[in-house]
Amino acid sequence: MVNAGTYRTMGIVGALELGYSESGELLDVRWDDYRVFETIAKTSSIKRAATALGTTQSAVSKRLLRLEQSLGTRLFDRGPKGATLTYQGERVLTRVLAASKELSQAATDAHRAGCRVEGDCSLQMSDGIANYWVTRFVVPFFERYPNIELKIFLDQDMGSSKGHAFDIRLHYYEPVDPAKIVRPLASVHFIPFAARSYLEKYGIPNSLGELTTHRFADQAQHLGGKGAWSTWFGDDIIRNTSIFTNQSAFLAKCVQEGAGIALMPTYMTTSCADLVPLDLNIKFTARLYASYHRERVGSQAVKTVLNFLRTTVFDPKSMPWFDEVFHFPNDGWKTALQEREADHTS
Repeated sequence: MVNAGTYRTMGIVGALELGYSESGELLDVRWDDYRVFETIAKTSSIKRAATALGTTQSAVSKRLLRLEQSLGTRLFDRGPKGATLTYQGERVLTRVLAASKELSQAATDAHRAGCRVEGDCSLQMSDGIANYWVTRFVVPFFERYPNIELKIFLDQDMGSSKGHAFDIRLHYYEPVDPAKIVRPLASVHFIPFAARSYLEKYGIPNSLGELTTHRFADQAQHLGGKGAWSTWFGDDIIRNTSIFTNQSAFLAKCVQEGAGIALMPTYMTTSCADLVPLDLNIKFTARLYASYHRERVGSQAVKTVLNFLRTTVFDPKSMPWFDEVFHFPNDGWKTALQEREADHTS
């Protein structure tokens, strides 16, 4: 949501006065809606705007309607010749173009500042988070900070106390070492997933009880480990574990090939289209932390990486899959992430 502080910083707080309620508070308007509005104005067509934005006419129309309702005014007259700006629409467009210019300059300034940051940063994290989440942010990171060298090593045991030599470590436990600074990054929610091919062959289970007839794929850190299924739901229910592994990436690949049903993070919905989340009211949540020694954040490179992790890679405010409150995956997650990534790279 665009806030008053943002507009005051850009010196145009009075420009979008239509965005304020009588109480003086900014209404629930998202900057992305203004971007849609600007594209419609430039193309004079909702259809052409949808093409330019890589989305559907319906999505553009909904964004425009939401913006008009929030501002309390009609921005376009729709007719056979397309979308024509109203008087109020022209006023808003003038200020939006000024805001776009300010934001573009801010992004340029930030990029130039990022290019000046040099050094290296070492990180340790699980193979699952690394392979299925962090990898999609590596290129955007280097586009912003080309002179920082990342040293990323994968740890199979996310509950261990190893990793003291690393600048930053991501893990699923909160260290008690007073020499370490610990910051929560995200809540990672695990639910059952299966491949479409597996469900077509063996059917879709509708409850925990129905799972007893299905095959399971599971992860354990040690050869004698029980795995997540038995740990969370008991040996009486889970009898047919077909494969154990200590690697999340290998587990995901096995599930994709139809080896069985596995508990995996909900963010897998955004990465693997052939994996189907199963709504069985089965879930568990693990808190993801970043820990580091106080003296290590004195390095500008380490400080920059840590901030990138907090604001871009793990952002619960814009990523419902990392929210403290559990949200079952939906079809809009992948699109929302793609739009967010486009905003960060534009």
